Amino acid sequence: MTTHARDEDPLALAQSAFDLVEADAAAAGELAERALALARAQHQAEAQVAALHALSFARHELGDPRAIIAIRAAIRIGERHGLARRTAFARRRLALDLAGRGAISAALRELDAACASLDPHEQARSEVFRIGVLWYAGKATKPLSGTDRALETLRREGDTFWEAQLLRNRGGLLAERGDYAAAEPDLIRARDLFSSIGAKAAAFAIESQLVRVALTRGDLPESLARLDAINVEDVSARIAAEHELLRAKTLAGAHLWSEALDAIRQAQVVWDRAARAGHEGRLEVIRLTLLAGDPVRAHALALQARRSFAAQQRELHAARAGGLALAAAIAAGGVRRSALRPGRRAAAILAANGWREDALRVRLAVARAAIELGSIRLARRELAACSALRRRGPVPDRIEARHVEALIRLAEGDDGGAQRAARNGLRLLEDHRAALGASELRATASAIGAELARLGLRIALADGSPGALLEWAEALRASALRLTPVTPPESADLRAAMTELRLVSARIGRADHDDRSTRLLVASQARLETQVRRLSRHAAGDPEPSRATPKQIEITATLGERALAEFVELDGHLTAVTAVHGRLTRHDLGPLAPVAEQIEWLDFALRRLAQRRRAAPQRTSMLEGARASAQELCEQLLRPLAPEIGDRELVIVPTGPLHELPWSMLPALRGRPLVVSPSAATWWALQNPRVRRRRRRHKVVLVGGPRLRHATAEINAVAGLYAAPEVLTGRAAAAAAVLRALDGATVAHLACHGRFRSDSPLFSSLELADGPVNAYDLQRLRRAPELIVLAACDLAVSDAHPGDELLGFVAALLDMGTRSIIASVVPVPDAPAKRLMLGLHHQLIAGASPAAALAEALAALPASQSALKGFVCLGAG
Repeated sequence: MTTHARDEDPLALAQSAFDLVEADAAAAGELAERALALARAQHQAEAQVAALHALSFARHELGDPRAIIAIRAAIRIGERHGLARRTAFARRRLALDLAGRGAISAALRELDAACASLDPHEQARSEVFRIGVLWYAGKATKPLSGTDRALETLRREGDTFWEAQLLRNRGGLLAERGDYAAAEPDLIRARDLFSSIGAKAAAFAIESQLVRVALTRGDLPESLARLDAINVEDVSARIAAEHELLRAKTLAGAHLWSEALDAIRQAQVVWDRAARAGHEGRLEVIRLTLLAGDPVRAHALALQARRSFAAQQRELHAARAGGLALAAAIAAGGVRRSALRPGRRAAAILAANGWREDALRVRLAVARAAIELGSIRLARRELAACSALRRRGPVPDRIEARHVEALIRLAEGDDGGAQRAARNGLRLLEDHRAALGASELRATASAIGAELARLGLRIALADGSPGALLEWAEALRASALRLTPVTPPESADLRAAMTELRLVSARIGRADHDDRSTRLLVASQARLETQVRRLSRHAAGDPEPSRATPKQIEITATLGERALAEFVELDGHLTAVTAVHGRLTRHDLGPLAPVAEQIEWLDFALRRLAQRRRAAPQRTSMLEGARASAQELCEQLLRPLAPEIGDRELVIVPTGPLHELPWSMLPALRGRPLVVSPSAATWWALQNPRVRRRRRRHKVVLVGGPRLRHATAEINAVAGLYAAPEVLTGRAAAAAAVLRALDGATVAHLACHGRFRSDSPLFSSLELADGPVNAYDLQRLRRAPELIVLAACDLAVSDAHPGDELLGFVAALLDMGTRSIIASVVPVPDAPAKRLMLGLHHQLIAGASPAAALAEALAALPASQSALKGFVCLGAG
């Protein structure tokens, strides 16, 4: 032994190891082992007990089953040498380990034995451990009467650290029981106490716990706001990595996959630098891969992780990987009977180690697997064991429990019961969505209920009832647009970021034009977009009820002489429901894939036709290709519907790739007024005068953006048709002025360059004199324009999410209540658009509806200008 080692105090080392555990359990374990070796070499019994205590604590935090071996050894040594106080401390630690293994009675006996050797002050500290045992026990009652007395003692003694510990445990237990109103004050007070004594790691852990509490009760905006408020600059790299892991879990809960994976990658970089395996990150990557729709890869990763963890004797991590492997096998449709027993064993291991929520989640997966394998009795038993998760678990788990119930009822032949369970699950989703204020979060939330909606669709298709099919098609379609729109948070930081983003984006445009480097500007743009995105997500939901959901009879009555054609996709098969004079008819249209392929060809041809400097033979070839695709789509989508819809005005509700179809190109629709809407309910709400606010005055706004040669001429020509329009062109067409003018406009016409951002749809924008205006800017309008015409813009396209939830420039306008939008799904040539726009406004002034005005204007175009037929009328028409 070196002189330096002989001079070290093993008892002090052991105490340092104990203090380090919550900040860095792995490093604390190494320090405790060093202290133990020194204590044994120096024959210091008390130091041995302290070192074993610290080692047990560290192992417990790392999920190492040897924790209980270390603490029992500490107790034996303490008893043998008459170290009553040290032994009592070790018994408190043992109580938690026993509780984690389900031995609650034995754990409480150890606590009683410990308290018998301790003074009143230490007995008050022991309440921390008693609540920990009750937390493991999952007691339904509230045996917390001793906590207030213990807190009084700790405050009287000025024992801030243990007061914070006790409040943290009590808050955690209350949160576990679903009593969030009582839990949060305890957790917030504990966080503040830890911060006041410089215990940054503990304060950070509680802040993270508050994020989890908000997630569990379904308050995604609060969890995101709390995450963004955490300052990770003053904590260790490992804790910062754990913060990124928590961010990944939260973003995954919002179905924001790419951002969640970015957070995981950042955490993994830290773990790799520390040469320490990021086990949590590895498991989270598997979970995200599964949620993002790649179950085959997720299954392979989970099996690999389970084998790796098992070889390292990490039983807990292996069990968690096993649970993910089972969930992935179910999603991939390849679950085997041999997977049931390992799944149940994984759930038991998780429960024994205190991971009750994860254990119940695995049991829910076992129930789902049992249904797939025909073991309905086992499925019912496993589902019954998940009652706590069904009552107060995270919203996705509660919805999955309703899904499992629906599948059980369906397997038992109870179609009605299956549909009731599915509707109950979708109601949970509606409540969850109502708590969200950001349109992005509202749209992505539909992914949680997509399987329930598909289950209802399958039952309806099997039943053959077109009414039931329409009901289930509408159940989850564009549900976010039914909610009352919420203005982004009134935040100085958000406004500043949006203003700076506009300036940076304008500088990028100028630099591109001058062939200058934009690398630094693009990095700044990405940073600002991240800031705007994050701050916008903090908006809470509106307590006001959502927009009215119409009954089928109300929709058909509002249609009048019009026809409704709603398209539905299930398992790659396309079906349509038509409604004419109250009569619903179902039409089987065959596979979706050939339709999607023709839409791609048509889009390609129209984009090529919109480009200048095309030779005549090339234009002819493109035009013939476009016509051929349009004719084929007409045969596939409209001919089967023709006997029902005839030549009536049409309300079209598309699905999937049909949202990108330029419907006016289809021969059967030439000259016919038609409107495209995200759902029949959205069309009805925008059409119905009971849900429309009256305009104070007729206000026409005309805007000409930069870098469009014919924009000013187009705006001036249209302005000549109206009495007193507000015209903004040149430098006057700056963002602030345009947004002011658009607020409350009756008719708005914008001849501007547009850009659809598939990577971030809410940053889709219109180019104005001082930079782009995006969907986030539009959401700040007090009253959206009633009719908006987006001329020469590629902005009718939206990003479609599960449930046909749409995100983009046009979707933002519909969400805010704009009744009708005329825009193009493809780029359009600048010069010919002027003629179309003049024809459109002539018809509008003559009293035609927007849909009828567009139909007449398009019908007057020569065949050579097919690219202009990318314009569609969206909303109410």
